[in-house]
Amino acid sequence: MPFEDCLVAWSVKNSGASPTAPRLSLMHPNGFTSTDVMGADILEDWCFMNWYMDKNRPLPPGTAFDEYRLQDFERRKAEGFPKPLFPGTFHTPERTPAQHRQRKEIGGW
Repeated sequence: MPFEDCLVAWSVKNSGASPTAPRLSLMHPNGFTSTDVMGADILEDWCFMNWYMDKNRPLPPGTAFDEYRLQDFERRKAEGFPKPLFPGTFHTPERTPAQHRQRKEIGGW
């Protein structure tokens, strides 16, 4: 399923007298079942998911992606640094200032 077709909501699970904190949930297309994702900060989690799923943005921060950053940068550079697929107000810097300058010169953003 394409990312832009995903159904996303925030949910609170009720387990008796102690409901859980709101969580970001991916909804099943049936509209009745969902899977909680990430942590308890809904906005931060949604921004991360958008950032990660947008192939035109650099990889999100975090050491888990470090070994892939150069390859990802070179792929986007070869494509002319197309603008992000999904709108967002979060800053998505490149790994280094030199890479950020190249993206601005080639892609214009």
